[in-house]
Amino acid sequence: MAKKNFTTVKTPEEIKIMKKGGRILYKILHEIGANACEGVTPKELDKMAHGLCQKYNVKPAFFGLYGFPGAFCSSVNDVAVHGIPDDTPLKNQDIFTVDFGVALDGFMTDSAYSFIIGGKAPKKTKKFLATIEEALHEAVQICKDGVRVGDIGAVIERVVEGKGGYSIVDDLGGHGIGRSVHEDPHIYNYGTFGTGEILREGMTIAIEPIANMGSGEVVTDSDGWAIRSVDGSLSGQFEHTVMIGRTKGEILTK
Repeated sequence: MAKKNFTTVKTPEEIKIMKKGGRILYKILHEIGANACEGVTPKELDKMAHGLCQKYNVKPAFFGLYGFPGAFCSSVNDVAVHGIPDDTPLKNQDIFTVDFGVALDGFMTDSAYSFIIGGKAPKKTKKFLATIEEALHEAVQICKDGVRVGDIGAVIERVVEGKGGYSIVDDLGGHGIGRSVHEDPHIYNYGTFGTGEILREGMTIAIEPIANMGSGEVVTDSDGWAIRSVDGSLSGQFEHTVMIGRTKGEILTK
């Protein structure tokens, strides 16, 4: 997905709008997750998402973006990102990742969460997802004024591949966000400390570690959207919209 414009330092009023949108996004995303159970289809949940957006007076930021047909990206099991909500019923122990954004008063927020259908899964699956979520939260902690993009990627890579032994999907990552869903810079999920663009207090970015349990290589489906692991291994994604702070990052999507 193409990006444009380097994310700007936001005014206090603009951050207030993004926080409001982020709180609404969090409610909708986790209501979708609470209703994601065996036998329910992603397409049914997508319809729910549209209804919830109307209820909370926000717009689904992904709907129609670059031609995407859903309110949210629905990625199941070996699909890393960008799955289109379809009519395939969810099954217990599926990994169901909801990547969702909302637009409110001209500003965007973006978040993702990998749910386990039925809540029960092998320990190795839970450990895998917990590692990705840990990487996200460790990255948020270092997002202070002067942080470099390479610092964020290096932290994510260290946690996912160092502690968990899993594979980062190199081609996928986060991005700046604000008046557009996707802005520069690209936030790589790997990197070297002390390299990359410098971020300043008040800038807003979406941090989204995306990893596979097996190989990090991926392939795009014939629909041109869903990107899945080449070896069929499970994928997971966690994401928050984050404001660069004075001493650490502030999550806006909670």
